[in-house]
Amino acid sequence: MAVCSVGTTKYEADIGRLMERRLDRLGGGISPECGRGFAEASIEGGAQLAQWCEAVAELLLMDLAQFEIAYMVNGLPLTLEEKKAVLPEAICMAKRASGLEKLQGELMDYFEGNSYLSLEGYIRFRMQDYRRQWERCVYAAADEMLLNDEYTELLKVLSAFVKLRSPGAGEVYVILNPDGSCTFTDDNDVRIDYEQCSEEGIMSVLVGLSPDRITVYDLSGGRSAELYDNLIRVFDDRVRFFR
Repeated sequence: MAVCSVGTTKYEADIGRLMERRLDRLGGGISPECGRGFAEASIEGGAQLAQWCEAVAELLLMDLAQFEIAYMVNGLPLTLEEKKAVLPEAICMAKRASGLEKLQGELMDYFEGNSYLSLEGYIRFRMQDYRRQWERCVYAAADEMLLNDEYTELLKVLSAFVKLRSPGAGEVYVILNPDGSCTFTDDNDVRIDYEQCSEEGIMSVLVGLSPDRITVYDLSGGRSAELYDNLIRVFDDRVRFFR
């Protein structure tokens, strides 16, 4: 039998309760002694050690990673509102790329020779690869947010441009097909087929035509919710959308 423990003096998290919940979910019969900043348990055999390490890995990657990512986001040259938008997306990205099994194996090796793990020390000195991954997630989330902001500004410009233009085509019909292609037709039965239809391509064609009315038939299986929202932003009440 061995005693294993984890603790922190840095993170404002109830380590004991978090470990209790994760160990209870794993169902390994481990009953830790817990406080707000620590958890300790008697471990019998390799199976229990594996469950203990899995719980610690989840604690590090699912719980404490959020603090580290928040520190990284706070250091970005963004406004407070922009940081609030970036943080949850960065956390989601990091969870999707967690590396749980790899970290569990590393923790098994650690606890074979050590009884106590300082959570902040382990993250700082032994999880550099994971920290770099979290950093990449933060930058990716920030880039995505900035691109979305730029696209929103572009839509505002397009909306103003469309309102200033004289009407062009009367009514344009857009059919979004299940295979990703789309078809444009107008009042004169002129037809244009596109094998690949991106949202940007559709918007570009419609801005160029500047029709009095746009009717969209969505046969794509509901993959066009964002397109609908952006068409409304640019063309306002000219748009009718049928699913």
